[in-house]
Amino acid sequence: MNAGAFGTGRQEVVTSENLLFDAAERVGRIREGRLALHLHLSRLQPANREEGRIRIAFRLFETMVDAYRGQMFLLTNSDIILICKDARISELDSMVYKLRALFSTDPLTYAESPDGQDRFVTYYDLEADYDSFFALCGQMVSSAKKMAETQRTAPQIQPLDAQTLTSVLERIGATDIAGVVRRQACIVINEKMTAEVAFQEFFMSIADLQKVLAPDVNILSNRWLFQHLSQVLDLRVLSVLQDTGFRKMPAAFSVNLNMATIETPVFQQFEASIRGKAGLVVEFQLLDIFNDLDGFFRARDKLRSHGHKSVLDGMSPVTLQFMDAELFDTDFIKVSWSPDMIDDIKTAEIQHALGPVGFDRVILSRCDTETSISWGLSQGIRMFQGRFLDSMISAVTMAECGKSSACTLNQCTQRHGVISGRTRAECGDNDMLDAFPPLKAIR
Repeated sequence: MNAGAFGTGRQEVVTSENLLFDAAERVGRIREGRLALHLHLSRLQPANREEGRIRIAFRLFETMVDAYRGQMFLLTNSDIILICKDARISELDSMVYKLRALFSTDPLTYAESPDGQDRFVTYYDLEADYDSFFALCGQMVSSAKKMAETQRTAPQIQPLDAQTLTSVLERIGATDIAGVVRRQACIVINEKMTAEVAFQEFFMSIADLQKVLAPDVNILSNRWLFQHLSQVLDLRVLSVLQDTGFRKMPAAFSVNLNMATIETPVFQQFEASIRGKAGLVVEFQLLDIFNDLDGFFRARDKLRSHGHKSVLDGMSPVTLQFMDAELFDTDFIKVSWSPDMIDDIKTAEIQHALGPVGFDRVILSRCDTETSISWGLSQGIRMFQGRFLDSMISAVTMAECGKSSACTLNQCTQRHGVISGRTRAECGDNDMLDAFPPLKAIR
C-alpha cells in the first residue's frame, strides 16, 4: 500500500484506489488461482474506525502478502483489499476471525445484511468473479475522487475543546433533542415461551446528534469534555421523555445516565412524573463506573431505595473474563451477543463468569439473529434486545394494524425506534407504535 502523492500541474493525485485499479487490470490477464478479499472497515461505527485500530488491522493482514505473493491496499475510506494467489481459505478465514475480535464491539462483525451476506468481509474468486471485482475497483476510484473533492470544499472539523464545548452547549439549548432520541424494547420471554416488553430503552443517537448539533466538531475527540457534554444531554433527554406525550406509557423506562445525573432536580422531576405509572431502569456504562466507583455505589443504592432497577452495561465475553460482574450487585447485567459465543469453550467461560450472578438477571443485547435468541434461552437467559426482535415486534404490529398496507416492515421498525419527528409522523397509527404488542409465537 502506498500513500497518495501530489503531482504538479494537471497531474492527478495518486491514490490507493488508483494503484488497486492498476493491479486489478494486470491480474485480469492471468486470473488462475487468484483471490481477492475485501474488508469493509468503512462500515464500522465512527468510534470504532479510529486510525490506530485500522493500522493494526492492516499490519495483521500484511503477513498474507508475503505468504501468497499478494498485494494489499488501505483505501481512502479505511477499507482494506488483499489480492493474492493460491491462498488457503482456512488461513484467510483465521486472519479475518482475528480482525473480527479486534472490532468485536461493533455490530458489523456479527450482523448479516438482509440477504444473508456477511457485511464485514467479501471474498472474490477472480477466475469466476473477476468482472464484478474489476467493476468494484473502478467504482472505488470514482468514490475516492469525490471524497477528495468533498474534503477540499468541506469546512474543517474541529476537536472538542473548551471553546468548541461552549459553542456546542449553546446549540443544545436551541436544538430539538427529541429528534435524536432513539428507543428499543427489551423483551422478556417467560416459561410458556410467550414474550412481552419488559422496558423500553431510550438513548441518544450519537451519529444523529453529531449531524444535527455539531457537524463541524468531533464531539468524541475528548472523552472528559464529552462526559461533561453527556451530563447536560442527560438532563435534556429526561425533560424530553416527560414532555413526549406517549399514546401508551411504557411499562418501564430505561435510560443511560451518568452517576451525577441521579442527584439532579431534573432527575427527581422525571422520577416524580412517572411514579405509579411506569417503572424506571437506569443503565450505567462500565467505563463510567470505573471512573467513579464510589459515585456508582451511591447512585445504585439510591435507585434501589426508591424502588428502581440498575443495569451494568457494556459487558462482553472479553470483559467477563477479567471482571467479576457480581461485585457490582446491579439488578441486571447487559451482555453483548457475538457469534463466537456459541463455541463450546466460550460458552463454558460465560457460564463460569455469569453463574454466580444468575442468568435470569442477564440481558442479552445486540441480538440480530435467531441464533442469538436460541443460545440465550439454552443458557437460561430470559431478557433480550436487538434488531431481530425489533423486526418481530414490527411484524406483529403490522399484522394487527389497520394501516399496515401503506408500510413496509423496515418502515415500521424505524418508526418504532423514534419518539418524534417526520418518521413517526408518517405512521398512520401512533397508538400502535406506542402499544408494543406481546409476541405470542416465540419458539
